[in-house]
Amino acid sequence: MKWIVGALLLLNLAAAGVIYALTHGLLGGEETEAPLNVDRLSLASPTRPADAGDVMPGQPAPQPRALCVEWRGLSLGEVVQVREQLKALAGERAMSFTEVPLNTRSWVIFPPLPSAQSANEKLKELNAAGVQDAFVVKTGPWRNALSLGLYANAEAAARRVREVEARGVLGTRVESVPKQGTDFYFVIKSEDPDALKGLSDIKQPYTNSRQSRVACPS
Repeated sequence: MKWIVGALLLLNLAAAGVIYALTHGLLGGEETEAPLNVDRLSLASPTRPADAGDVMPGQPAPQPRALCVEWRGLSLGEVVQVREQLKALAGERAMSFTEVPLNTRSWVIFPPLPSAQSANEKLKELNAAGVQDAFVVKTGPWRNALSLGLYANAEAAARRVREVEARGVLGTRVESVPKQGTDFYFVIKSEDPDALKGLSDIKQPYTNSRQSRVACPS
């Protein structure tokens, strides 16, 4: 009987050893669960990559780039006609234009005063300071300004400014004005490319003129 009890005890010990070995991976059995790949683990939800045209919060929207066209080669009479056509076109579309003289002169002036009386009083002050060749502008946008001379270039005008300043006359300025009889050309500007498409249509009667894309003046 004792040998039967001993045999059962040995069998129980062997079974316990097998169970211990299985639970601690000592028998080389296949893993029942795949290990976590830490490098690929992410707790963040997937997001869409930002498009190049997306605007980040807090950033101003990009401003459209302005386009400019120069229209040259118009005679003085044609400039008058084209001016009216461009005015009509600008009233219908998002565009603007400026007239640019081909030849300019530099005008030294004392800015317009509130009245003809105050302009004449200022002229007396200039004469008393030794500036004799000056006069009051009677008409136009510079009415009641004091003209101190019209010069061929900016350098000559700057010398005139220094001359009158040396006599104590301060506050003069130099304006660029069209030379008498000069030709003009137009610079047409828009931020909408479609707004400039009508220019080729109104150009057709002016066969000696030309239109070209240019960088917009700053």
